[in-house]
This record gives sequence, C-alpha cells and structure tokens, in this order.
Amino acid sequence: MSQTTAHFSTVGGLDLVTPAIKRDPGAAIGGVNYEPRLEGYTRVAGHERVDGRPLASTASYWVLPFTTGAGAITEGQTVTGAASGATGEALIAAVIESGTYGAGSAAGYLVLTAVTGTFQNGEALKVGGVTKATAADTATERGATNDPDDQAWLRDAVETQRAKIGDVPGSGPIRGVWGYGGNLYAFRNNAGGTACVMHKATAAGWVAQALGSRVKFTDGTGLITEGQTVAGGTSGATGVVTRVVVREGDWTAGNEAVGQLVFATISGAFLNGEELRVGGVKKAVADGASSTITLLPGGRFEFTTYNFTGLAGAARMYGCDGVNPAFEWDGVVFALILTGMTADMPRHIAAHSNYLFLAFDASLQFSGLGSPYEWSVLAGAGELSIGEAITGLVAGYAGTLVAFGRNRIGILYGTVFGGGTSADGDLKIITEEAGAVEWSVQAMAQPIFLDDRGVRNLASVQEFGDFQAGTLSRLIKPYLDAKRRAGATVVSSLRVRDLNQYRLFWSDGTGLVMDLSGTGPAFMPLALGRVVRCAVSVEGADGAEQLYFGSDGGFVYRLDSGTSFDGQPVEAYVRLAFNHLGSPTLNKRFHKATVEITAAPNTTLYASADFDYGNPDLPSAAEQGFDVAGRGGFWNEAAWNEFYWSAPVEGLAEAYIDGSGTSISLAIGTEATHEDPHTIHGLTLHTSARGLKR
Repeated sequence: MSQTTAHFSTVGGLDLVTPAIKRDPGAAIGGVNYEPRLEGYTRVAGHERVDGRPLASTASYWVLPFTTGAGAITEGQTVTGAASGATGEALIAAVIESGTYGAGSAAGYLVLTAVTGTFQNGEALKVGGVTKATAADTATERGATNDPDDQAWLRDAVETQRAKIGDVPGSGPIRGVWGYGGNLYAFRNNAGGTACVMHKATAAGWVAQALGSRVKFTDGTGLITEGQTVAGGTSGATGVVTRVVVREGDWTAGNEAVGQLVFATISGAFLNGEELRVGGVKKAVADGASSTITLLPGGRFEFTTYNFTGLAGAARMYGCDGVNPAFEWDGVVFALILTGMTADMPRHIAAHSNYLFLAFDASLQFSGLGSPYEWSVLAGAGELSIGEAITGLVAGYAGTLVAFGRNRIGILYGTVFGGGTSADGDLKIITEEAGAVEWSVQAMAQPIFLDDRGVRNLASVQEFGDFQAGTLSRLIKPYLDAKRRAGATVVSSLRVRDLNQYRLFWSDGTGLVMDLSGTGPAFMPLALGRVVRCAVSVEGADGAEQLYFGSDGGFVYRLDSGTSFDGQPVEAYVRLAFNHLGSPTLNKRFHKATVEITAAPNTTLYASADFDYGNPDLPSAAEQGFDVAGRGGFWNEAAWNEFYWSAPVEGLAEAYIDGSGTSISLAIGTEATHEDPHTIHGLTLHTSARGLKR
C-alpha cells in the first residue's frame, strides 16, 4: 500500500490536561530541559561558574612551535616570551618532534592556554626566568592539525579555566546576587556563620567589600557634610565622613537632626554621649559608641537600583534581607538605612515615584520624598498596609506600585504618598482571593507570579479572581499540584527579557520555564542539577542581557552560558503528544520520521517511539537507539535506524520506524557536555493504512 506523509510543528509546550485524542500533536506530554519557543523546542543552554575572571566557555588554546629546546616544559607551567613579554600556561607537556633536551636540540610545539600578548618568532621562551627553548614562529590560536586534537585541547582549556574560578568565600548558600555599576555582587555567610559578607566579582576572583564604620548621632545642630573630619570631644577619635544619613529632623535648633555618620575608617573609637566636633565646633552628640558595620547572617536578599537625585549616573543599589536593616551602596560607601522600627528588618524592597518602600510583614512603609534615609512623618514618610504579610513588590506597572500578599493584592495609585493634604496616593485592594507565593513575583509586561491556583498575571486576577480558569498554567496544573504535594517550595524566579520568558525555581532543584512569545503561554520543566537560591537579570556593558544565580555550594553561575551544566552533561528530552494523524480509529504502519532540526555539527540525539496511546498489549520492538553517528542505545521503546543529517547546521534528521498502531508518540533526548543547543522545529511522519481498529 502506498505511503502518505503528515507534517506538524513541534510547538506548544507541556500539556497534561487536554484529552489525548484532542491534544495538539506538537504539544509535549513530558520532558525536561527543553524550552518551548515560537520556533520549536530548544534544548536549554548551559550554565557556568563566575567570579570575575574569564568564563570557562571563553577559553581557547594556542600552538607555539619551538626549537633548541634544552629543558622540559610541563603541564601547568607559565611560559614567558623574553622579548615580547607574552605569557601562556602550558596545557600539556611540550610535544617533541625531533632532537633531545640533553643535546639542546629538541624541536616541537607547545600547546598553551590563557595566552596574553603576542609571542615573537625567535625569542627565548622562559619558565621561571630560565630559558627552555626558542620560539620557531608566532602562536596560532586553535592551531591543531586535526579535529581530534582540536576538540581535546579546546575542552582541556575550558576545564582548566573552570578550575580557576572559585566560590564566594564563606559557608552555606548564596544569600543574594545583584548587578550594579557594571559589577556583580554576591552575599554569603562567613566561614563561621557569624556574619554575612558582601563580595564583588573581580579579575582576581571574589573580593570581600569593606562596609566601613559608623556612629549614630542625635542633637545635630551644626551641618556635617561628606569629606569633613569629625573628632570626638572626649575620646579624640577621628574619621573622615563618607556619608551623612539623617533619619529625621534637620540641622536647626529645635528640630535637631538624628541619624548616623559613616566612615571608611575611624582612628580610635567614638564614645556614647560625647560631642562630635568639626574644626573644634560641636555639631552633634554620639548616640552610642562607634562600630564596624556588619551584617547578621542568614538573610535572603532582595534588591533594587534607583536614582533619587535625578542626576545622571547617580543611581544607587538598595537591598534588604529580613534580618538586617535595609542598606544603600554606591560602589564605595555602604550605609544602613534606619527606619526607627524596633525590629528594623524589612523583607521586601522597591523604589517608586521617588520614594523607597520597605515591607515589614503586613506594613508597607515609605521614606520621605526623594530621600531614602528619612523616615519621619514630618519629612513625608508614612505607612500603609494590605492586611497580611507582604510577599512581593512590583514598582512601575502602569505608574503604580503593586503589593502582593499570600491571598491579597493591593495597588498603590498616585505619585505623592506623604505630606498631608498634598498627598494623592491611594492604596486599593483589588482582590482578597488571590495572591503571590513569596519569591515568585516578576515584573514583565505586567506582573507575573505563582499563587495557589497556578501561574498568573495581574490581568487574569482582575478578570477571573481566584478561579483556576484565570491562570496561565491551566495545561500544567497536574505538574504544579505534584510540586505542592511533594512539599517543594519556591525559592526564586527570573524574567528573561531577551527570550520573553518567566522562569520559576523550587527547593528540590527543579524549575519551570514559561515562554510568552507565541499565541499563548507555553511551559516546560527544568532541572539544572542544583538549587537556584537567588537569581538576577543584568544588562552587560554591551547592552546584552546576562543571567546569574547563586546556589547552595557557594558558587555563582551565569545562566544560558557555555555548553554544559558547569562541566556536567546537559540531560534533556521532550516527549511529543500521541498523534493519530486525523484518524483515531485507523491502524497505521509507521515507516519513517523526518525531524526538522537546527543544530551544530556532530550533535547527538536519542529517540524512542510509543504506539497506540501506550497500549501495553502491542508487541515490543527490538531495543535500539540512534545518534547522528549511528551508534549507541538510549531508549528502549521502539526500533530505530540511524539519523542522517542532510546539512551540517540546519537540515533534516531521518529515521526508519518499525511500529504499528492508531497513534504514535515520539520522544527525542540528548545527553551532552560539549554541544551547543539545538532546536526541534517539526516532524514529518511516513505511514500507510492497515485498516480500521476492531
């Protein structure tokens, strides 16, 4: 009987709800680590550790010929060009092609990595100041003469560089990660777990940032400014002021300023109650002894970056963690923000309409207008409440501030929230039937979050309330229900602007990606091999989006970077829905599948097929797997022949099938450490009819 063909696109994401007979054949009924995009299912990119040094994925190797070799150059040694000053690390021991070291006639080549500068032909090559050989040419990047050596040396260079990148010093998980001023910062408890330390990624790795010292003051009646030297009237302690933080009042008599002075260092120690003098003149009184600024351990940080001055380049980083006061950081000066609360430990933070907002349980407090340091009613500060503990804040949505509770959502309208009659702020509770799970809130075109019914956006709440029909995740409800039953908790979320994605991560090390580039939201599960404790999207110097996350082992990783999970294989598969090709009662012989794939050369895939909606009574086929080279065996559900690639980058992969039934479900998987992501665009099935099912 003649064969017929049927084609369908592989799009739509996970669908666990639609009846099998009605499900879109391009949808998935299982899978992990494939992203549902508009163009098809794309295997997720890798992630790799970062600390400010070059990423492992950027590593390369150079081949440098040499002559007159008189001493061995071994793996790991640093080779320096005597004339050029160029340096490189020996990736492997020098390869001798002729001569001997003993005779000073060894000739061959070096394979170097981490090369800086340009080696010159004829210059002496030294190790530790001792001449070992003479360069016989310049170094050639990726200069192997065959593919096996090229692959081996490149992978060796990548892993060599990876081993140099360290974790954030300390103990426990990463507590927070943020990008500010072109730098990446990470917070982690110290080795003893007695304090939390802020680190910056640098060319030398993670470097702890000095937070300076401070002294609180009252009775401020003489203006103190940054750069002035303050002396203690009794102690004689001195320090140059780096930040003046006035919490309430001003510098006039009768309305004395109250706040704190921040110093990079203090000579001596200020005493409680002593005069704080500038040029011998009393300006304020110390409210307690001076102290080094430290952070208590164990918090979970949240950040925002905002410019309260209106001046170009004056944006500063603000953060809180639920166990310390909020803080401000400008890249040099660290200042605690004291609100006057007895338990001054805000858990969530946002900046909106030139106010700083801090969430203390159900209390939403805001600073004075344009002044994140001032928390006095007289300065325009105030307090609002949504009636339950706040789980997230989103500033800027349609000119409002959205405050989420676990089962309540409030929207703050207006632009002035303190200052008496001039205030036009209005906090309205828009629902008492839906809310956000903590750490799930992200600001996209509109806020997206997880609640008890599933993933929602704000519009769906306003339209549908707490009904499950109003969720974006209706098709994966069984997946979310299973997470809840298993006790997995949300630990972080991330928006990916370049890909129009929302990503959600749980405490069990799994995650979920939601793609919003198609006609409707599409979901697929993630499993990155580690828990994503905190995550951030950063704009790089070139304007491109960079994604980072911190995990339990103390490392910070860059997401969507490299080809592996920090050196470990990327394991991924997608199982497509059962496809009856429009004839659910017609038995068919399935002959061949042609898969449209965009992939790099030498991509390896594995596949399986199941027939007749997984009918266990059908005879099982011989177990055989496939990859692009025609070797291996991975899945055991159906018989396959080889995949044949018609083009090295974008083309067709074909396989012969030996199976019968009314329907077929194809699964495609991969397990690779050194492969770039590929995209599965569509599938063509070759079948012939075998009569109606009886």
